[in-house]
Amino acid sequence: MKITIEDKEYPESLKQIKNPPKRLYLKGNIKLLKTPGIAIVGARNCTQYGEKMAKKFAKELAEFGITIISGMALGIDSYAHISTLEANGNTIAVIPSGHSNIYPKENQKLYNQILENNGLIITEYQENEKATSNKFLERNRIVSGLALGTLVVEGGKRSGTSVTARLTREQEKLVFCIPSSLENPKGITPNNLIKEGAILVTSVNDIIENYKYLKLKKTKTTKKKITNTNIKEEYMEIYKLIPTNGSIHINEIIKKSNIPIQDISYKLMMLELEEKIEALPGQNYRKRV
Repeated sequence: MKITIEDKEYPESLKQIKNPPKRLYLKGNIKLLKTPGIAIVGARNCTQYGEKMAKKFAKELAEFGITIISGMALGIDSYAHISTLEANGNTIAVIPSGHSNIYPKENQKLYNQILENNGLIITEYQENEKATSNKFLERNRIVSGLALGTLVVEGGKRSGTSVTARLTREQEKLVFCIPSSLENPKGITPNNLIKEGAILVTSVNDIIENYKYLKLKKTKTTKKKITNTNIKEEYMEIYKLIPTNGSIHINEIIKKSNIPIQDISYKLMMLELEEKIEALPGQNYRKRV
C-alpha cells in the first residue's frame, strides 16, 4: 500500500517533523499508525545486558498496549520486535530500503514474522531500492517521528542511536534511557544522554507515568513462540557445537571451530535471534528445546 502526505491515513505525528516523507510504502496492519507507540533503539552489536533490557521493556510496554517501533536492525531493534511479538503485542518496523530489498538480509525471517503476526512494516523507498548509509539516518527520523518518545537501551559513541535520540528531542518528545555500567562501551550514549537531561528509567512505570492522559492499563498476555525450525547452513558449524544439556562457553566454541571470533559472535547472535540457542550468564550458551 502506498500513501502520500495528503492522504487521511498518513500519520499526523509525521507531518509535524522536519522534512516528513512525502510518501510511505506499507505492508501489514495500517491501523497501528493510529495507536500510541514508543521507539526502542540501541546498538546492533549489543551486550547480553542490552538484549535482556530490550526484551524486558518491549514486553512490558506491549502489555500496556503500547506499539513498539524500531528499525529492524540487528541487535536491540530485533530483540525489541521479537519480544513484542512473543507478548502478542503490536510492532512497527521502519526499514531503510524497499520491500523487495530487505536489510539486513538476515532479518528476512523477522520481516515475515512481523507481517504474519499483525504487525506493520514501513518504508519511504520504492520496492527495489537498496539500503545505503544515508538511508539509515533518514529512517531514524521516521522511527522517532511515529513515536510518543524514544527508549535508548545501548549505543556507542557517535552511533545511529544517538542520532535518533537527538531527533526525538528536536521533535519535542521525551527521551528515556536505561543506565549502564561505566565499563560498558555500549553504555556511552544512554549514560551521556542521562547527563544531558534524558529520563533515567529502571522500570516500565517510569515511562508509562509520563503518558497518564492515555489511561493505559496493563493486561496479561500469553507468550507466543516466535521460532523457525530451519538452521541456515552458515550457522550449522556453530550450532552443532552447542549442547542441549549443560552449556558451552564462547571460549570453548572458539577453540573447537575454525571461525574468526567476530564471525562467531555474529552467528551466536543470529542463532539466538532465531531462538535456536539461549544465552546464559557469563557468555555461556545452550540449545533451546
